[in-house]
Amino acid sequence: MSKWIKAIAGLLLLLGVGYYAYTKLKPEAEPIIEAQPPITFEVTQEPLSETLQVKGKSVYTEEKEVYSPVSGKVISWSKQDGDQVKKGDLLLTLDTKSLQAELRNLQSDIRRAKLEIRQQELSEQQGLMAEELGATGEERKKAFLDKESKRLANELSKESLAIKEQELDEKQRSLASARVYAPASGVFLHNDSEAKSQMLTEGQSIGKIVNTQLVEFKTSISEQYVAKVKAGMPVQVKMLGNTEKVLSGKIKSVARFPKSSTGAADASQPSQFDVVIAMDADELLIGGLTLEGKVETRRKDEATVVATLGIMREGDSAYVMIDSGDGQAVRQDIRTGLEIDDKTEVLEGLKPGDRIVLP
Repeated sequence: MSKWIKAIAGLLLLLGVGYYAYTKLKPEAEPIIEAQPPITFEVTQEPLSETLQVKGKSVYTEEKEVYSPVSGKVISWSKQDGDQVKKGDLLLTLDTKSLQAELRNLQSDIRRAKLEIRQQELSEQQGLMAEELGATGEERKKAFLDKESKRLANELSKESLAIKEQELDEKQRSLASARVYAPASGVFLHNDSEAKSQMLTEGQSIGKIVNTQLVEFKTSISEQYVAKVKAGMPVQVKMLGNTEKVLSGKIKSVARFPKSSTGAADASQPSQFDVVIAMDADELLIGGLTLEGKVETRRKDEATVVATLGIMREGDSAYVMIDSGDGQAVRQDIRTGLEIDDKTEVLEGLKPGDRIVLP
């Protein structure tokens, strides 16, 4: 009886080991992979434009420099930095005390010079009389030399007087210029907006009057693009400090000749051409800002467009796999035009509504 029990136990143990080995070594069933539908792109008709990115600065096209007409200390400012002014508005007043003192001294010198000239003329007349009454030839000769000396001295005095009178006239005009007025209408920009009072020298720049309605965007482009950029092309512009605001402009001019280069390093770099963009007026647009522009160099309003990803090339030829409508994709040769970012213009071989298959 015990033998039968041992045999049955051994058999059960063998079956258990076999089942365990079967479950561990049994190959897993391969998952059923459903066929994925092919990736397709529709051929569309839409505007397509080629653009060129440029970067530069905004500048005022109309500005008038304001200079100090005389030397002196500023005693009052009638307009502050950034104020709107009209032509003829008083900007500042200079202290003229030293100039007035110079004028008084000059006027005194002129009066003294006139008296000296008068005395010389009287002395010259007396010498003439002495020459006529002289008894001997030696006395007449001496009188003649004395007369000539006085005549020359008189001429020098008159020349000196003329110079002093001219200087007096200039200083009188300078005195009238001690009040500085705006030479044009616009916004007054002071060279030193923090200065409350300061000493100015004659001819020193004080600031400028700018027309904030007339602003240009100055930039430059590489020689490889200069043939594509023409006057009148539209430009979309953004300010570095306000990228959400889009401004408008047009190409005003493109330089005929490149900017001069210096150094051996510049010889290996493409030449740069200056470009001026006329900007539409905007309250946020002022001079001195960093601007980024997008120049539209070419545009097709009704281009046949396909995703560049779906185009394959063999040498100089291009083709796509087009959906024939029955689940099959067939080759279709095409001729391409503009290629902008991820879109390509198709000139021949496709029409709007066609679907191409990504191989």
